[in-house]
Amino acid sequence: MLTLEFIYGASAFCAVLLFVYLGYALIRAEKF
Repeated sequence: MLTLEFIYGASAFCAVLLFVYLGYALIRAEKF
């Protein structure tokens, strides 16, 4: 169960990181 929670947490972290990266890229694209 601990491994499953770790995988779920890692997936959520990666998803948040991806959204932040896409948001930053979008703002950067609109800026230029």
